[in-house]
Amino acid sequence: MTDFKVDSEKIGMGNKQIKVYSLLDVDSIGLPGNIRPYTDVSVNNAVISQDLLADIDHVPGVDSIVYNQVIFLPNQKREMMKLDKKKNRHASIPNPNNQIAVEDINAVQNELARNGKILVYAHYNLIVQTSSDYDFQKVTNSLENIFARYNIHISKRAYNQLELFVASFPGNCFRLNQDYDQFLTLSEAALCLMYKERQAVGDDSALKCYYTDRQGLPLAVDTSGKEGKKRYTNNSNFFVLGPSGSGKSFFMNTVMRQYREQDTDIVIIDTGDSYEGLCSYFDGTYISYSKEKPISMNPFKVTDAEYNENFGEKKNFLKSLIFQLFKGAEFPTKLEDAVINQTIVEYYEEYFHPFEGFNEEERKEMKTKLLLEDKKNGEYDKFEEELEERYGDEYEIEELEYKKLSDRDKRVSEKLKAVIEDKAATEGEKEVAQRALQRLTPEVIENKYLMRIEHQIDKIERQKKKLKVTELSFNSYYEFAVERIPQIMKQQNIQFNIHDFATILQAFYKGGENESILNNDIDGSLFDEKFIVFEIDKVKDDPVLFPILTLIIMDVFTQKMRIKKGRKCLVIEEAWKAIATPVMADYIKYLYKTARKHWAMVGVVTQEIQDITSSPIVKEAIINNSDVFMLLDQSKFKDKFDDIKATLSLTDIDCKKIFTINRLDNHEGRSRFQEVFIKRGQDGEVYGVEEPPECYINYTTEKVEKEAFKFYRKQLKGSYQHGIEVFVKDWKDSGLDCTSFAKLVMKEGKMYNQMNKK
Repeated sequence: MTDFKVDSEKIGMGNKQIKVYSLLDVDSIGLPGNIRPYTDVSVNNAVISQDLLADIDHVPGVDSIVYNQVIFLPNQKREMMKLDKKKNRHASIPNPNNQIAVEDINAVQNELARNGKILVYAHYNLIVQTSSDYDFQKVTNSLENIFARYNIHISKRAYNQLELFVASFPGNCFRLNQDYDQFLTLSEAALCLMYKERQAVGDDSALKCYYTDRQGLPLAVDTSGKEGKKRYTNNSNFFVLGPSGSGKSFFMNTVMRQYREQDTDIVIIDTGDSYEGLCSYFDGTYISYSKEKPISMNPFKVTDAEYNENFGEKKNFLKSLIFQLFKGAEFPTKLEDAVINQTIVEYYEEYFHPFEGFNEEERKEMKTKLLLEDKKNGEYDKFEEELEERYGDEYEIEELEYKKLSDRDKRVSEKLKAVIEDKAATEGEKEVAQRALQRLTPEVIENKYLMRIEHQIDKIERQKKKLKVTELSFNSYYEFAVERIPQIMKQQNIQFNIHDFATILQAFYKGGENESILNNDIDGSLFDEKFIVFEIDKVKDDPVLFPILTLIIMDVFTQKMRIKKGRKCLVIEEAWKAIATPVMADYIKYLYKTARKHWAMVGVVTQEIQDITSSPIVKEAIINNSDVFMLLDQSKFKDKFDDIKATLSLTDIDCKKIFTINRLDNHEGRSRFQEVFIKRGQDGEVYGVEEPPECYINYTTEKVEKEAFKFYRKQLKGSYQHGIEVFVKDWKDSGLDCTSFAKLVMKEGKMYNQMNKK
């Protein structure tokens, strides 16, 4: 504050000038009869509420505005006495104006008496600073327009500029003159004129993603909703919705960049090269499907630890995978589920605990099961009828072999059985022993029932010994299942479409078209890689491969999630549509719920409104298990937004905020940006996504821009970072927008800094 020059209109300070606008003229109070603390504003055909004085923060041409709000609390008894005197004075001269004044004072006194309100003296002024050559009339016009919307008329007679300025110093408000700088009103009316907007505050969190508030000031936002001091939710899984052209890919690149910079392991399933640049920047692993080099893994491979600790979850994943191959989007029957479940359990049991034969206890259990099976199919009833004819009503099946036998005959019977079961005995010896045994126990052997049970157990034992599993892969499972399922069908007297099963799955077996997909061990280094992108755009139209690849990649993330410490994130772009089927619903639920327990988050990204309104699987398996929603510009969906509102459980206030995305007059002085609505639990706000040009060129999905940047990198033959720096410098030097600059580079076939060189 130097070189003061004060007149009745303004105060000069060197190359700056200020003017103090008193909000009200006490001689002609320009306040409406009713006032409220907020006003309604229409933005993009949506009505939102904002502070009554919110607009004063963007008066054009102004360097700074200070809004002073002073409220004096006078002696209430004295002020009431003054009001009574004033009322009596007006009442003494009967004319319409005085009568109105009396009615107004009565109304105020009733309000004070009935509702306990208090009288206050209030003063408000605006100190506006501009450059010395700026015309204050423009500021005056802007302020008058702002306040006129609320029927408030600012004072045009604030000639005591120095007095108002000095009285505005902190602690110096007693200098305000009560006669012409203060007005009497009710406390609540005075509070309505106070500035109630506040500066948005970021999150104090271990995970900080930087965006801006709606004025362009940077904020740290905990997009997980659960890692900060303020916990918005206990579930960090997220769902992103943005129509084509809304900047969805750009926004997701900002999220992934900031997650990776904060030591998060990231796995992305993409269908459009959206993350190619970011993956290169972080020197990650970019795996793109091609027929020459298909993505191949071995989801059937299970470690000892996984088998002992988490086999139930792995089994459910493999069931989902097998039914995706076998049934597609069709839901399996309970019988099919039971059969496949049994083959998976037995397959891994044989690998980890190879079968050597039944012990006595297991034979008894098998005997019980086979008896139960005979009871189910009626064979046991036939046998019981014959037994009733011979022994009457009282008998025990287990004791029939020893019925009416002496101890000596029992010992002989055991020896004869041993001869019959002895593989070294000749056929003649076995026949002699069988006839002798029949003489000892004619009723049992004559019906050959229990002997048949024993033979069945022996046969099952031989079959199990043949089912060897020496390595874990789809090939060995296919061989196991194709042999085992017919046995299960016969043993349990059930029907299973084994021929269709074998034929459909054969494409993934040895010699099949897709043999490599499920039979090659994954590169072990992927478990240590921090940033992995699986690009499967080339198979997105393949109804068989697309969901299978999506599933096995999700399984890779699941293993990574369990094994690795630290934060993990899986992002499924449009590929999630391939697995949004009834078959996959349970597995998706499992993945979402399990992620919460392992410091992991799963995010689904989509652009079609129908994707979230037409599929019950999306709502039940994905939406209900996501507590963080990120929505970009929804203008295209406004007429159909009720379905989205209901599906995502958005409030009316949320919707009003969403429809102001990219619609506010907040672009002045800011770089290129777009806005996004982020809701964590019950808390939703709109934030700005502002990134420097270095990030833009890394995120861009525009073909010509990507090609130009690749050309620069090829020419420079240096680090990725160096390529970005040179490209952006030339882009700025050119004065062109990025697309025009890229077209120029590709047309000339030269870097910009070489175009003018001879």
